[in-house]
Amino acid sequence: MKIIHTADWHLGDSFHGYDRIAEHEHFFHWLEGVIADERPDALLVAGDVFDNANPSAQAEEMFYRFLAQATALHRGMRIIITAGNHDSGRRLQAPSEALRPLGVEIRGVVEHDEKNHPLTDNLIIPVGAIGSREVQAVVIAVPYLRTGDIEFRDNLSRSVREFVQDLVGKVRRQYGREMPIVLMAHLYAAGAEIAQAEHSERLVVGGEDCIDARGIDTGVDYVALGHIHKAQQVGGTDKMIFYAGSPLPMSFSEKDYSHGVNMLTIGAKGGAVVDRLEYKPMRGVMSMPEKGSAPLSDILSQIRALPKADKVDSAEWPYVEIRLKENEPAPNAQSEIVAAMQDRAATLCRLVREVPQAKESSRQQKMQSLDQLRNISPLDIAHDAYLTRTGREMSDELVKRFKQAAEMVGS
Repeated sequence: MKIIHTADWHLGDSFHGYDRIAEHEHFFHWLEGVIADERPDALLVAGDVFDNANPSAQAEEMFYRFLAQATALHRGMRIIITAGNHDSGRRLQAPSEALRPLGVEIRGVVEHDEKNHPLTDNLIIPVGAIGSREVQAVVIAVPYLRTGDIEFRDNLSRSVREFVQDLVGKVRRQYGREMPIVLMAHLYAAGAEIAQAEHSERLVVGGEDCIDARGIDTGVDYVALGHIHKAQQVGGTDKMIFYAGSPLPMSFSEKDYSHGVNMLTIGAKGGAVVDRLEYKPMRGVMSMPEKGSAPLSDILSQIRALPKADKVDSAEWPYVEIRLKENEPAPNAQSEIVAAMQDRAATLCRLVREVPQAKESSRQQKMQSLDQLRNISPLDIAHDAYLTRTGREMSDELVKRFKQAAEMVGS
């Protein structure tokens, strides 16, 4: 059997205020091409289909249009979708009955009985090769779990692991020990590499949502994860635990991530071979400079090195952030940068001004009482403010201009 693993589409996302509908359409067009070429038996979408719990009508229309086109393109292919932490599980799951005849299964929430015990039978989905009536693998489709969804033990990590292992045990009892199993979940696995800033995954502060994934792959041929945007294998090369990653970069801290989907081929008696299919997003993200910050002159040089706007389709312009190092005040820096970007094939999203950490002046050290503050001259205050901002003493020219301004105000 051939199965495609993808996740974290975040349909309806906007990047610093810029709509990304065209970018997601570009990804879907690429994914449809992969489906046409590879002819998979199933497509797994491991959560965060939408960027928020109340997606726009346009985002929902794009999602359902893709489901219709993909199932028509490759008839018999199963599509199994779980909710992520960005999704509304109930809303995502609502059209399940209408979509099932197309071969689409959606698991948005864990249902419970009248005693509030979790009902898990519907999380077990048997699948087979297209054209075959035999069950050739079982997908355990687990949506994003919160403490109220499962029987809580000492902590969330242990509770999730036990919940999953109970499901694996149930599959083994029902389908036998040799039945291939794919576990599909949306969670933050301990040891996964994440961006050091701008966590667009919405990780819980303090790591309370971090799951110790040791043993989560026991008795399972492949673990298809969503939630972390960096595509990666978790727990070592001997572990079949994978994040497919997001198809689009979700922040500037993700500018070096690779994008695409995982293709796994499962043998008749288990075991999976994993191939990575790379995708190049329509619009990338870039930082100027690539690391750290740079003075205005360097920034302007890098802008001038960009292609001219009329040489590149505007739909493919990269998103750009500029990190400006200000050793001294540069009131016209923003206008100069914006003017320089006008005829360049790039979209400026943000300008970050970085000021070197200032040392404390001798004057600041002496300001210890209100009486002393009252006796400080405006020029002394200006000296301290300038030093705090730039890390330098005021030049003679700036002192002269300040005195002239003070005289004008005084007159």
